[in-house]
Amino acid sequence: MWLWLILLVVALAVAAGGYYYWQTRVNVPVLTHTQLLPYEVPDVILVGGVLVENRGRQPAPNVKITVQFDPQAATMIHHLQVKGQEHAILRSGGERHNFATVSMKTFPAHGSLILYWAAAREVIPQITLTSYQPTPNNFLAKLLPRKTNA
Repeated sequence: MWLWLILLVVALAVAAGGYYYWQTRVNVPVLTHTQLLPYEVPDVILVGGVLVENRGRQPAPNVKITVQFDPQAATMIHHLQVKGQEHAILRSGGERHNFATVSMKTFPAHGSLILYWAAAREVIPQITLTSYQPTPNNFLAKLLPRKTNA
């Protein structure tokens, strides 16, 4: 009798651990980027880009993509184009700046987005991808003062 009870407790612990692992490691959005090889029109301009993908099983909420060129290199973006089936908005930077920030409300699972830019010379940019889930409203959050109320 005790053996069955111990086996039941172990089975429940393994099931709970498996469910926790699934929800925190496997069933999540996975944002990746791949730098595209630059193409140079000789003595005119250089075209480069980045492919951004969500390789996860869930959509990524509130995605921000930042492309930043080195300010010391004095390279600025002459033209920027965002291609993809997802709705993306250029929030800041872009043409005549050395950075661009693109945001998306939600990035669907297995979705992709391509950012193309044209610059005067080849400089590898720093690319940053972020996604955040806003904190849900709960009972305790309603009781605590907010910054606008404080």
